[in-house]
Amino acid sequence: MGSRLLSEFRRLCCRQGVAGVVLVLLIAAAALGVRLQRLELRPFHVDEAVQAVKAGELYDGGQYIYNPFEFHGPSLYYITLPVLKLRGVPSFAVAGDADFRLVPVLFGTGLILLLLALRRDLGSVASVTSAVLLAVSPAMVFYSRYYIQEMVLVFFSALALWALWGYFRRPRAGWIVLLGAAVGMMYATKETSVIFCGAMAAAYGCLVLRRWRRDGRPLWPLQRRSACHMLLALGVAATVAGLLYSSLLAHPRGPLDSLLAFRHYFDRSGGDGSAALHQQPWYYYLKLLAYTKDAPGPWWSEGLILALAAVGLIASLRGRAASCINPELAIFLAIYAIGLTLAFALIPYKTPWNLVGSLHGLILLAGIGASTLLHWLPRGAARVVLALLLLTGAGQLAAQASRANNRFCADPRNPYVYAHSVPDVVRLARRISEVAALHADGLSMKIHFITPEYWPLPYYLRKCRRVGYWSALPASPDAPVIVTSAELQENLEPLLRERYHSEYFGLRPGVLLVLNIQQDLWDRYLAEMAAARGH
Repeated sequence: MGSRLLSEFRRLCCRQGVAGVVLVLLIAAAALGVRLQRLELRPFHVDEAVQAVKAGELYDGGQYIYNPFEFHGPSLYYITLPVLKLRGVPSFAVAGDADFRLVPVLFGTGLILLLLALRRDLGSVASVTSAVLLAVSPAMVFYSRYYIQEMVLVFFSALALWALWGYFRRPRAGWIVLLGAAVGMMYATKETSVIFCGAMAAAYGCLVLRRWRRDGRPLWPLQRRSACHMLLALGVAATVAGLLYSSLLAHPRGPLDSLLAFRHYFDRSGGDGSAALHQQPWYYYLKLLAYTKDAPGPWWSEGLILALAAVGLIASLRGRAASCINPELAIFLAIYAIGLTLAFALIPYKTPWNLVGSLHGLILLAGIGASTLLHWLPRGAARVVLALLLLTGAGQLAAQASRANNRFCADPRNPYVYAHSVPDVVRLARRISEVAALHADGLSMKIHFITPEYWPLPYYLRKCRRVGYWSALPASPDAPVIVTSAELQENLEPLLRERYHSEYFGLRPGVLLVLNIQQDLWDRYLAEMAAARGH
């Protein structure tokens, strides 16, 4: 297998030239290095914490049961297992934030490497430009360090896109097997995979109709073999997804539940119930990319990508893309990108990470746009000026990406931060752990959470063995440590009878929690801290 891969790499280099391949590889290496920096700086978002707990349960207990109402598909958890194993993590309790976030880092970097597969038909300039934009896009960098399903979904959608294009060029069973496996992984990752598949199907259908009109051959005989191949792809996809949803056949109802779940997610996408909080206008994602500024914060814009993508879209649909770009691939990517963008725009339920799939398609179009602009311009100074402008724009995007993942990594003025946990969460968890270390029961000390909102704290307190959660005041709230919402604290105080020390911590913007520690335990903690400072 290794010699075959090496042979394929050499063939690719010889056919396309070493420089372009090496550039994409260097860009991917640089992107990996950037994405790996300070992975534990930002506190876990609620969704990250939930996904980590689900993955931890699978890692420790070897069991997984699909929930059709929450958490999405199982692929993220199964992919996490070998990552934790290779990093030598003995159990979920001692795993760190970086252990989980390494998964989206690898898949976000893999998106860049997949450009090598399309490079023969995309051309060197478009491939390298797309690689640079994938590497420095603030949204791409931010969500490549975010332990949720999105980057895994986009990676497998890119793999499916490559397989479908390869099949269009040369209808072979190998492409079909790869397509089916990729689609199966997409479906096992997140329910929105059907939107990606719909956009791909529309793009492929347009290519088939275009070829039929060009050749003037009957459509059905031309596609009879393709129809059989697509059934094979569907069978492979069902097998892959079925294995994961059924917990490797241990939970046979899982695949059926994955189908029944669409009713719930269709209701949510329409903005019913609590999902109404996430309703946004159709232009929400475009506005997010075009320009955002919350005074007195900095401005944010990925307008360079949008502008180049617009050029690439127009050039592709009008058949005026650069001559080095396969015109059928340009149309394929254009219809896919615009279809995906329109579909997500029309769904009322919106969260910022859902733009990543559309952004990937737009970046591919942006590569076509940059290549086309260079092709249109006369040789010499004009091309040099354009190249310098593009490099300056890429540098500005890189600066925004650095800002988004460092100083503003959990700041609501960052447009990609959405209902995010504040750094106080980590401080609160640390305080509880330090207090538990001084209690006679240690990590078995009772901790009561009396609040409707407490995530991501179950993740940060995963070493503690006796933690209870209530959304309303229980009959017997007493415990060495009680955490409650600011609203419920007033009802709790008469029961505490001044036997507790209280202090406030933030959970998310606008959400406060009150930490109540038994006074004798608090006094012991203060004495321990004073002794440590004196030493």
